Amino acid sequence: MTEKDRVRNIVSKLLKLSGSGVKVKIEERCPLNRNIGGKYNLQQHTITLYQAEIRKQCDLLYPGKNVFDDYTAVVFSHELGHATDRSLQKLVDLYDRVEKPFQKRKIEFLIEVQAWKNAKKLVPDIPAAFFNHIKHHSLEKYYMEINKHYEGNAS
Repeated sequence: MTEKDRVRNIVSKLLKLSGSGVKVKIEERCPLNRNIGGKYNLQQHTITLYQAEIRKQCDLLYPGKNVFDDYTAVVFSHELGHATDRSLQKLVDLYDRVEKPFQKRKIEFLIEVQAWKNAKKLVPDIPAAFFNHIKHHSLEKYYMEINKHYEGNAS
């Protein structure tokens, strides 16, 4: 079975489990030249997975380990977490109304945290330490920015 076939099987299984009617596309590379494994488009209710980027991320976090399928399941479950988030549209509307950059970042962080919360429910068989390592790596830039903001505003 090819890697792409394995990705399709993972997608099919998790879609069925989620009950979501989201459309899914699997592409080799992210056209934005960014190392993102997937992207959810709210307006089109579509998830696009980027197989090469998932592979790169997996190799970066787990060099030499044969965990691509589980890693893909975690990435896709995160994107499904966005697709099934009932509060996402309200958060996006709030984001559009807020002007201060730090407030926008906090809303982005909340959107991501919500997606991870939803994702965990979809992959109960993935070990928590594995899931949390990927989640933490994904949220790391937000943690650093929030800490930097509060450290800069400490009296």
